[in-house]
Amino acid sequence: MKQKQKQKRKQARRKQELKLGTAWLKPVLAVMTVAGSAVGLTLMLDWMQDPRYWPVNEVRIEGSFRYLQPELLQSRVEPLAAGGFFVMDVSGIQESLQKLAWVDQVSVRRVWPDRLEIQVLEQQAVAHWGDYSYMNARADVFTPETDIELSGLPWLTGPEGHQQRVLDMHREMSALVRPLKLDVARLSLDARRTWRVELSNGLLLEVGRNRPADRLARFVRVYPAILAAGNGRLVSVDLRYGHGFAVHWDESGKTARGAG
Repeated sequence: MKQKQKQKRKQARRKQELKLGTAWLKPVLAVMTVAGSAVGLTLMLDWMQDPRYWPVNEVRIEGSFRYLQPELLQSRVEPLAAGGFFVMDVSGIQESLQKLAWVDQVSVRRVWPDRLEIQVLEQQAVAHWGDYSYMNARADVFTPETDIELSGLPWLTGPEGHQQRVLDMHREMSALVRPLKLDVARLSLDARRTWRVELSNGLLLEVGRNRPADRLARFVRVYPAILAAGNGRLVSVDLRYGHGFAVHWDESGKTARGAG
């Protein structure tokens, strides 16, 4: 019995010595594992960033264009996509295209394994703004890189920051004169916040500052009577009077009062 106990104690001491002798292996193995993973990750990232292994073989630009040139879009994208599928800056490509005047909206995405897809929405001009710019339906103003004349659009002008106000007023006034089979060809708001209108028949209207839509509506109601009472071509009408209008005809050169 005593002999068996001695053997058990010897075996226990040997196990303890074995544990103490191999305890250093665990941290060493852990360090080696981490180091190996870091090296492997670095090699993998280098491999993924190499355009020779992950080139962008196709750049697909989709959209319906009247004024945008696909060649211009392509020339903007290609240098930014040359870094390869994983490295190319998708946000940078989107920002670069968004800077083009005729680009309204753009979306860019990678398509595995080697394609770049770009959706471009071209600006839709609804009016001229000033002498050289255009305005879309959200009252965003854009100035094309090259001079392009778009016929049939109204001309709007106003102080900076009043684009939406001018566009909304044009829509309201256009609806008011539509029963006369006329359009608002030009609408301006000056620095003193005074409205001036030119109709599609060339008639000039001094609308003034206060209640411009109400003044125009009052004019529309009596316009047929003004034409019937006049002689020659009606040139301009001043709507800033409280109970009437100042009407100017091109032949007589005289000013007559129109009923309000």
